[in-house]
Amino acid sequence: MSNTTKKFVTGATILAIAGILAKVLSVFFRIPLASDAMLGDEGIGYYQFPYPIYTLLISVSYLGLPSAISKLVSERIAKNKYKEAHEIFKHTFWLLVIFGALSSAFMIFGCDWIISSQKWPVEAKWSLLGLSMAPFFVSFMGAFRGYFQGMQNMTPTAVSQLIESFVRVIVGVGLAALVLFSIDKSNLGLAAGGASFGATAGALFGAIFLAIMYAVNRKKIKETFSKDEGSVKVGFRKAAWLVIGVALPITLGAAINSVITWIDSNLIVDRLITALGMDEKVATGLYGIISGKAITLVNVPLTISQAVVLSVMPAISEAVAKNNNEEVHDKIQTGFRFVMLISLPCMAGLIALSTPIMRLLYGAKTGGGDTLAILSASLIFVMLGQLFAAALQGMGKFYLPIGNLAISAVFKYVLTYYLTGIESLNVNGAAIATVITYMIYAILNLIFVKKYSHYHVKEKMNAIFKPILATVVMTVLTLAAYYGLMLLNLDFRIATLISICVGGITYFAVLLIAKTLNKDDYESLPCGEKIYKLLHKFHLA
Repeated sequence: MSNTTKKFVTGATILAIAGILAKVLSVFFRIPLASDAMLGDEGIGYYQFPYPIYTLLISVSYLGLPSAISKLVSERIAKNKYKEAHEIFKHTFWLLVIFGALSSAFMIFGCDWIISSQKWPVEAKWSLLGLSMAPFFVSFMGAFRGYFQGMQNMTPTAVSQLIESFVRVIVGVGLAALVLFSIDKSNLGLAAGGASFGATAGALFGAIFLAIMYAVNRKKIKETFSKDEGSVKVGFRKAAWLVIGVALPITLGAAINSVITWIDSNLIVDRLITALGMDEKVATGLYGIISGKAITLVNVPLTISQAVVLSVMPAISEAVAKNNNEEVHDKIQTGFRFVMLISLPCMAGLIALSTPIMRLLYGAKTGGGDTLAILSASLIFVMLGQLFAAALQGMGKFYLPIGNLAISAVFKYVLTYYLTGIESLNVNGAAIATVITYMIYAILNLIFVKKYSHYHVKEKMNAIFKPILATVVMTVLTLAAYYGLMLLNLDFRIATLISICVGGITYFAVLLIAKTLNKDDYESLPCGEKIYKLLHKFHLA
């Protein structure tokens, strides 16, 4: 493993750890909100309605332009064009701030039109307004994150994610509780709006942290200018066209991904009412289960693939800029192993313990275990699809993942419309449609990665077969532990927690016994050398 690949893995690991911690905070944010004592299924439905619109608007400032900045900055730093890299960041910062301000204005002044055009319950208005200022602060964060990621410094992004999530939990839960317990306990819409405002507060504090980090590092950044070789002056117009040229396809891809989420918010409730004759509150509750509970849990391990994506694209762009195809293959292979090691156990664990986990987190009376089990099957396809999309974008094939995602979105719409209208499936039909959608997306992206990079999976034993073996052993012992403990009449909460621990320990034990990771893998991790020496001492590495 080359030094640049080790640097890429270290960055991905930092982002992955931060992402997991942030998502754990998000889960603990949803647990009190989704409980019957607070919002319940109906209130979570109101809370979730605006999010597809919100994610569509921030697709530019959260993924598109920051990814473009990281790619352009990494390419120029690879060629020692430090001044040029900084000028691109400086001009793009203002571009993002303007876009964020316009997005927030649209959510505030277009609130009533959005609700009527989407046929949402009027109670969703408060959630939309609560989120309305978040795009502005997210855009502010996006510029700094893109610049730091382009320098392959993932720590500022990681810490800002944690701050953002922590503040979101405190403010969101606090405001929802204030509404329900001190103002009007029956006003679920207003309480959902308070919870949504947590995202705005989190983005504000994340933006403040990143601005401080930039100020602290500004002297070091300027010191790199003395090593500059061949930078040219980049004005606002040129920088804007450069960044938009790269950001447009990434943004379109993120926007189509948001459209896939929007399909659920637009179709599920309507189909449950019109095709199956359900009451609006019941239909909203089922939508709350899939969008506010099940997807929240599935999104926890997906933060790891997002970390890989954020690290892969600038890393591959740097390798392409150096005309080093071997390095390109090395980074794709590393990303592939990373995804397989994480996606398989997460998918299997969530499927095996879907109902106990839902009951553990959201209350013994909650439903949705079958919905979570189905959605969990999409994990491996989402992760691989995102990895191969990032690889294609890093190679400059920006529009291919967009076309593949657009094809997948068509399948999502058709399948969701048809399957949700089947009484025996109802909301689970949308979950099945999601699995098929991302399977198609992953396969299409892999086909083009092979075509343009000639990449083939290497070391299949360590990359595929050993993780599968560890996952199978883990699943068997996890289920045996859970049902064995339940036969002893142990409380299901304790049985679930113990079983999860058994599964995690089993998985990593099998990986160690099978010597799935090599010395380079360990050394690329934080404190990896010490870990390797300790394991090597016991003949486990």
